[in-house]
Amino acid sequence: MINLILSRRNQASAVMTISTKLKKVLFKLSNLYFPFNHLSPERLQEIVNHIRIIELQQDEILQMRGSISHDYLYLMEGEIDIVFEGSIRTISDPKETQRSPVLLPDKKSSCSIIAKTDCIISHANREILDTIISWDHIGRKTRNTVKYIDMIRNTLLFQRLPIEYIENAFSRMRSSHFSKGDTIPAEQSDAYYLILSGRAEVQTFDTVNQRFIQVTELGVGDIFGHEVRVSGKNTDETITLLEDSEILILGKSDYQQLVSRPEVQTVQAQVAKTMLDNGYKLLDVRFPEEYAESRIPGAKLIPLSELSDKLAELSKKQPYIIYCHSGPRSAVAALLLHEHHFETLLLEGGIRDWPYEIEQPSTNANIVSMTKKFH
Repeated sequence: MINLILSRRNQASAVMTISTKLKKVLFKLSNLYFPFNHLSPERLQEIVNHIRIIELQQDEILQMRGSISHDYLYLMEGEIDIVFEGSIRTISDPKETQRSPVLLPDKKSSCSIIAKTDCIISHANREILDTIISWDHIGRKTRNTVKYIDMIRNTLLFQRLPIEYIENAFSRMRSSHFSKGDTIPAEQSDAYYLILSGRAEVQTFDTVNQRFIQVTELGVGDIFGHEVRVSGKNTDETITLLEDSEILILGKSDYQQLVSRPEVQTVQAQVAKTMLDNGYKLLDVRFPEEYAESRIPGAKLIPLSELSDKLAELSKKQPYIIYCHSGPRSAVAALLLHEHHFETLLLEGGIRDWPYEIEQPSTNANIVSMTKKFH
């Protein structure tokens, strides 16, 4: 849920304006601020549930703890000072953080945000962003199922699959229309069925009364078929459609092929460092803005969204180690390259956990020595 934090002095009078302010802030984020301006409308609707929006009045001080991922901070309105380890960074214009958000300190540290004027700031968790960006890529590549992606990804069926195999699973699914009254005997259903619209009834045959009786009713988002048997339920049950329904079908053999495939091979940073010294090349699949912010020396940039179209820029004679911020995007990229017969490894933990040298060409110029103390 969006976390809107108001100063205590402002809470009582601001109740009627919160909705308007939220809409304004979210509109700015989605259109002007990285990486939100890269996301589809579907993923934007998801990401707003993970953003903290904080309103401060002039001279108020907010203490912010760091995280392992060096989370992002954005100035939406006003002017702030950021105090960290004896230095002050002044941000006087929200545009300064639109393409280059402030990197908060690591989990061992904290910083102070001082409102020089009335202001609004936003805080985003980078690990959550990394995962949502990966899902956004999958959704864009599987347009026939993109409108159902949120329903599908939350089913037990898909939670068993590593994220890198989801796109492949979507490509194997087909949509089918069933009419009211149609039946699917469980013992004949050699597939997984996911209800996208309509309702169905699970029935079992009562041998005493010689008739079918209702066991339970299924609705949108429910799975039946092979999944029912996997769950240990009665194989004598029959599915009867109570309404005209649209159902997404994944063949059991397709699913078994997916779950039986070896996962993308990962490599720890210490081993990767040795491999890089012995002929492996680094491939960075993040956005250009992230690459400009910081990168592992020698890495070639090809954003995940462009990778399918730029395979010709890579050599199948060259082994690659792929990384993103924390892992989800690089896992998807590694599988894509593997399926095109490239030798690839996934850098465990991404650049977030890389303990060696990192280039930071876009250092911030407005960090100065602290001239006064804050209590």
